[in-house]
Amino acid sequence: MNKKYILLLFATLIIVNLYAKPHKTVRVYTNKPVKVHHGKYYYVKVQPVRPNVIIIKPAFPGPKHIWIDGDWVWNPQLNQYVYVDGRWILPVQNAVWIPGRWKKSRFGWYWVNGRWR
Repeated sequence: MNKKYILLLFATLIIVNLYAKPHKTVRVYTNKPVKVHHGKYYYVKVQPVRPNVIIIKPAFPGPKHIWIDGDWVWNPQLNQYVYVDGRWILPVQNAVWIPGRWKKSRFGWYWVNGRWR
């Protein structure tokens, strides 16, 4: 078979597969986690592990600030979650900070951002 026809057939199969079954999880073999976007979350096959580093908190900006531990953020260029260091923030009045956490679902692991409650 001609290389053009093989490439055309391969491209057609990929397009048909992507649009015919939107809820199908595509298996990609890579050493990085693979995103599967359902709704507002990016799912990965393996829960990322926080980098094993010593975090030195910068001097706090004021007596009312509190320290928030680092979060995970989806990086579309790397196609994976990346860890973002913690930071000092001013608390919301009459609220408690709920830290972010990893959650498992049938699609894989996803990060739930920290929030005020």
